[in-house]
Amino acid sequence: MIKPEEAALQIKLRPAFKPATIRFTPRNAAIALLVILAVVGIAAYIIKLGSWGEDNRASWAYPTVVLMFIVSTAAGAPLIAYASRAARGYWALPSRRVAELYIIPATLSYVLLIPILATLPPLEGRANLWFNFHAGAPFLTDALAVATMIFAGVGMLWISAVPDLAVSWRAGGDVSSWRRALIFNWTGTTRQWIVIRVGTRVFGAFYLMAYVYSHLVLSTDLGQSLLPGWRSGIFPAYHALTGIQGGLALTIVTLFLLKRYSSIGKFIGNEQALTLGKLLLGTTLLWFYFFWSDFILVWYARIPSEVAAMQLSIATSYRLPFFLGFFGLFLIPFVLLIFNPVRRNLWSLTSVAVVVLVGLVFDRIRLFVPSMTHPDPFAHSLGMDLPAAYGPNALDVVFVVGWIAIIALTFLWAASRLPALVGWELREGALLRREQRFLKGHVYVLGKPD
Repeated sequence: MIKPEEAALQIKLRPAFKPATIRFTPRNAAIALLVILAVVGIAAYIIKLGSWGEDNRASWAYPTVVLMFIVSTAAGAPLIAYASRAARGYWALPSRRVAELYIIPATLSYVLLIPILATLPPLEGRANLWFNFHAGAPFLTDALAVATMIFAGVGMLWISAVPDLAVSWRAGGDVSSWRRALIFNWTGTTRQWIVIRVGTRVFGAFYLMAYVYSHLVLSTDLGQSLLPGWRSGIFPAYHALTGIQGGLALTIVTLFLLKRYSSIGKFIGNEQALTLGKLLLGTTLLWFYFFWSDFILVWYARIPSEVAAMQLSIATSYRLPFFLGFFGLFLIPFVLLIFNPVRRNLWSLTSVAVVVLVGLVFDRIRLFVPSMTHPDPFAHSLGMDLPAAYGPNALDVVFVVGWIAIIALTFLWAASRLPALVGWELREGALLRREQRFLKGHVYVLGKPD
């Protein structure tokens, strides 16, 4: 048994627990570096906009990698909050708001999505998901899918934050009319609590559905439909699964940094690492399952066009990104996470999570750079001579690094405006958990009223 952190168990019913926001200053060296990198990333984005158009699709290959990395990490993290609420997992109480806050950086995916979709060629004459549907596909359909996902995620975040914001704002004096509207005139009635509990679960369920659908359309329209011969019904599921794996890894790294460098670290500990490590191991095994299921179909069918497309992404031109992704997403995490001490310790688990995130970057490179850079998406096959790898130039490297900094700064900004902990759930968890002796050991007795 791993005990929850003492701070999480010492929360009392009265006075009301007011979770703090994360405070940071630009004078901090790490924050200053992130700001500089973010400014450089914005400048690189503006330069990229100068080559906006269908004729320059290849120049948006690595921005597409960044887009799909955001969709596979920041957008995957809020699922932890929804899943732990649906399963009534008290272990996740200190991590739920951290996971939910990543929906704010995920909204930046729209800034990349619009110009990338504008570079796509017409649907007529090439393989596509939409059967030549002319009512706005793929631009409108993909944009609506991502917008629905973001709306559901923001709704889940905001509803869960209402009780905490109400306590914080009212403690500061009179609450303005617009703030009362934002917190739905919260007074803590029984009916309002029912709405909060049901609302977080409903928005979470819609977020899960929109998340899966967004991965389906984006991975197909920005990947399979642009590379001749690439046909896979398993790839969208693979992409969504690796997104969940990336969301878990990102949450683990964030929890470690918050524990070490923020005031809320006293609520975070190995209790979260124990379960997150199991989930990360599960998604690591599922990575191999989906990859092998996709690979074995092409291997046995031996259709030349499909074999050529798979060879391009795993055996020839993009062999190096594939092996880096294979080691980062499967082999290294699997070898390490089968050991209990690694899964039960937040520091060691964070090391594995960093490896997963690095592997995910290279996995997205080998999946989407070949598609975005292929000059003839209307062909039926790649032919015998497979195209060479499209490496990043200096601007692409600056773009990728700068946008990672933008995501980090956006999360910090969100955490400085909204409480970084779900205070009302933490208080409930402290009241409903009690340690007692059982035979020769100690166990925690959990009360679950709902």
